[in-house]
Amino acid sequence: MNPIDRANKAKAVLESPAYTEAYEIVRQILINGLEALPTSATAEAEDFRKCLKLLKAVRQNMETAINTGKLEQFKLDEQEKRRNNPLRGIFR
Repeated sequence: MNPIDRANKAKAVLESPAYTEAYEIVRQILINGLEALPTSATAEAEDFRKCLKLLKAVRQNMETAINTGKLEQFKLDEQEKRRNNPLRGIFR
């Protein structure tokens, strides 16, 4: 899959109401679980913290895919502009 296709698919997922709702529900469940732990439950708190970091990493990975795709599309657009420039080759 090329970066532009990956970006389009990642954007569709991130903008999906079902994904957004699921993400927020899972995040809130993890936060509630973390807050409900006694302060002595350090191992369990660490597990919740790791889960929250992983959840955030998934979203960041998809946002990175979107940005990479935008950059790739920009490069392709610029190449196309240079290729179609009527002054191309005149000053060489």
